[in-house]
Amino acid sequence: MRLEDLPFRPIRGSLYDPRELLAGFDPARPQSLVQVPDFQIYRYFVLKGRAAPADAVAGMMEALHDNSILEAMLEFLARHPKIAAIMGGHDEPRGSPTYRQVVAISRKLSAKGYLMASGGGPGAMEATHLGALLSGASKAEVERSVTRLARRAARLPDSHAVVNSRGVPNRKLVAQLHAWVVPAYELLGKLAGAGRPSLGVPTWYYGHEPLTPLATRIAKYFQNSVREDVLLALATNGIIFTRGKAGTLQEVFQSANKNYYLSGSEPFAPMVFFDKVYWTKELPVYSLLRNLFVNNGRGGNFSKHVLFTDEVDEAVDFIAGLKPRPQRLSQRLEALGLRRPAALL
Repeated sequence: MRLEDLPFRPIRGSLYDPRELLAGFDPARPQSLVQVPDFQIYRYFVLKGRAAPADAVAGMMEALHDNSILEAMLEFLARHPKIAAIMGGHDEPRGSPTYRQVVAISRKLSAKGYLMASGGGPGAMEATHLGALLSGASKAEVERSVTRLARRAARLPDSHAVVNSRGVPNRKLVAQLHAWVVPAYELLGKLAGAGRPSLGVPTWYYGHEPLTPLATRIAKYFQNSVREDVLLALATNGIIFTRGKAGTLQEVFQSANKNYYLSGSEPFAPMVFFDKVYWTKELPVYSLLRNLFVNNGRGGNFSKHVLFTDEVDEAVDFIAGLKPRPQRLSQRLEALGLRRPAALL
């Protein structure tokens, strides 16, 4: 394999800009989506065996890429001492009550100086980045933006089979995904340079889902396990969990595990569960987490750092009011089980 044949640079010194990953996207040509670097890298990922590449050289190149993205991301985070993340369903429809509430939470926290992060995909993740872009906008502009997205393409198409095992795209599904991306892509053109920065952390493991073009910086990984660890470790100022399914639930318990096994001076990362009925009845994590922390002598952390709420302002005030001490860059690395050369710390 020659380096010039790779659809990505295995070693890079910066995070992705959404326009870099979507270079060549044409709102008027549905099949242009196949030609953008993000889609081409996903095809490569599928052809090489996805998360377990049979080609040793491909695996090495992907590992080099993920490591350089981690380095670039940590350089970026060093300039943003207050970081909060929002987790939630990838299939949350644009314009739904939850989508609008996520926009509002992200918008208000961004205005307070928080860098907002998400998994970098559709649904609640997209709403996170839209809120950051609209942090300085009027309520009327926020309403127009959300309504425009919802009217043109509210629901994400089921695109699991957009590329088959031989790397061949399904033209019909490509067209459906293109139609979903277009309004966000066009909105990016209108909002470029507005609001506050945000960080998307997606993965080509879920490359059948479009990344959100509304994140100002994108740290995209090949290995989902690395991406999950990174996303949870960076949000030291708090994570807001909105409605979601298995992936979101996995993140809840990964975060709980990290908070349970705190070491040294590492701060407890606040956890906010938005939608009381959902998190106490449909997916009743309240009782489980309460018992986990209270029955093991950590009740103080639970009462002080965990909130279940239905109110946007309560969620925002809870995160902003705790004002936890930011972790040093080296501590974030330790949380990931990684090290960097001492000269870079």
